[in-house]
Amino acid sequence: MKKINSFLVTLGLLILGFVLASCNNKEEKVDYVSNLKLEQSYAGKEFFADGIGEVELYTCIDGDTAYFLTNNEEVKIRFVSVDTPESTGKIEPWGKTASDYTKNILTNADTIVLQSSTGSKPSADSTGSRYLAFIWYKMTASDEFRNLNLELVQEGYSRNKAVDGALYQDTFGQAGTQAMKLALHVWSSENDPNYDYSNGQNVTLKEIAINPEPYLNKRVNFEAYVSRVYDSYCYLQNEVDGKTYGTVIYLGYDSTLTGTMSPFKAGNLVRVHGFVQQFNGNWQVAGCTFNAFHTDPEKYPQECQLISKGHDVQPVEITGAELNNGAEIMRTLVKLDNLVVTDTYVGDAMVGDVVAQEMTITCKTADGTSIQLRTGSLYKAYNDPLTEEDFKDATLTSVIGIVDNYEGTYQVRLVSYSDIVFQK
Repeated sequence: MKKINSFLVTLGLLILGFVLASCNNKEEKVDYVSNLKLEQSYAGKEFFADGIGEVELYTCIDGDTAYFLTNNEEVKIRFVSVDTPESTGKIEPWGKTASDYTKNILTNADTIVLQSSTGSKPSADSTGSRYLAFIWYKMTASDEFRNLNLELVQEGYSRNKAVDGALYQDTFGQAGTQAMKLALHVWSSENDPNYDYSNGQNVTLKEIAINPEPYLNKRVNFEAYVSRVYDSYCYLQNEVDGKTYGTVIYLGYDSTLTGTMSPFKAGNLVRVHGFVQQFNGNWQVAGCTFNAFHTDPEKYPQECQLISKGHDVQPVEITGAELNNGAEIMRTLVKLDNLVVTDTYVGDAMVGDVVAQEMTITCKTADGTSIQLRTGSLYKAYNDPLTEEDFKDATLTSVIGIVDNYEGTYQVRLVSYSDIVFQK
């Protein structure tokens, strides 16, 4: 018995020694972000002029895009060498998680420095409106700078997207390989806790129009009529309990939602499946997909379906007072009669010889209420834009548009020139 006990003790010690040896040999996680230093001086420099400079955060868009202020000028930055999953128009697993990670850092950072993708004077990317840059930050004045782009790769919120010859290419490659080995976030086989993998909750349009908070970032299903389509947005509405409610769908990122086969055409009744989200302070539905051959929602519950065509979607006639208290009529198609234009505003950046101007039009209604109209870029005919001159001292017999909200003011967004009737 003593020999057996002695053997078991010896065996146990051997196993323990093997386990300890294995733990000691286990590769530790390298903090490449701490090891990478900001060596280019930014003192007294400005991003546009010098390719580097201290900035302030204006707003975050998603995990790899944000707006910053440099010399009080707004600049849109796409984080170079990263590509986090989508979390706005298109919704992907780990997208919101990555977005929250970026937003938490940038909104709480003590200092933020932009460094252009080349380290020299920046140029706009292929979109003409964005600049590629590295984002360096520190949370307190005494901290060392950390590279947020590299951190997103190191923590597995993005795959490594550094191209040959890019600044810090080798470090990004090492950090990306490590994140893959450790199966972090986008490399993980586990589900993203912030992503809704379900087939969605069946709701009415009233529920997401009046009380959207419980459905934030959740999949929903509902039926609605398309009232208008403008640019990358589709406006839908439906009557529930004798009252009309509306919402908007973002159609970007997927050509099937905007092409000739799209179900999102004015007058169509559609089954919508998508994610409820808040973007720039406004509620919308996004992440929709469509396949014209997938007509059965039982088989394809995570897709939109066309139900029928040719419906006459009529606007709701409202007063100026009802517009100015428009919380419950947001995104619905409305009509106002007998408006006298009292003021027009056009931003300088919108002015062009043959480019339609986006305008804010202030009007008086028949009962003396002051309201605002907002035009998109509208044309009366080919190469004949609607301009500020068309509205000066004008009286409008009627306008039809979508109830919107801009910085707390309810407006009617005019999305078609045919919806505006000028008094002759």
